[in-house]
Formats: sequence, structure tokens, C-alpha cells
Amino acid sequence: MAMFLVTHRWSDEEAIVAAKEAADFFSKVKLPEGFEFVASYNFDGGGYTIWNAPDREALEKLLENIETPTFKKNMEITEIVQSYPPTVEYTVRLWYWIHRLGKG
Repeated sequence: MAMFLVTHRWSDEEAIVAAKEAADFFSKVKLPEGFEFVASYNFDGGGYTIWNAPDREALEKLLENIETPTFKKNMEITEIVQSYPPTVEYTVRLWYWIHRLGKG
């Protein structure tokens, strides 16, 4: 299972609508097997959500099929790995990175 950071951006005028969409989504959603909503963080002009999902395409499909037009309008999905405390996935990616550096 992969981990993803999803960035959602909205205007100040859309903040109230975004809050309503989030409340509706999380009060009604039953996530399919293989998906886990991990965390949510807000910032001025948007929010971040962290997800575990089988792959990027599956997460994109899940998020595209929900009724949250404000969240989807400027959505960006990035695959991430936990770097501290180090996970096996992070360590393997680090080894590949070091290997690529050594090839010059």
C-alpha cells in the first residue's frame, strides 16, 4: 500500500463551501477496502489530506467520484514516504537515490 499527500486549494470565498463539503464527505463516506484516510491539515487557502491507497490511479478514481467540487478543483496528488522514523520504503528509496548519485 502506498501513501499519498493530497493538496487541496481554494479561495477565501470558497472556504465555507470547502468546510461543508469536507463535513458531508467524512460523515457519509464508507471507504472501500484498501483505502485509509490518515490525517487532514488545514492552511490559509486550502488543506492537505494524507491517504493510504493501493496506488495513485485508485486514489484518483476514488476522489474524482465524490461530490466535493471545491476540493477537486485544484487537487494535486503526490506519493510520499515516511522519512522519520525511517520506514523500509524510505530506506530503499534512499539507497536508490544514493546509487543514482554514484553513477554521476
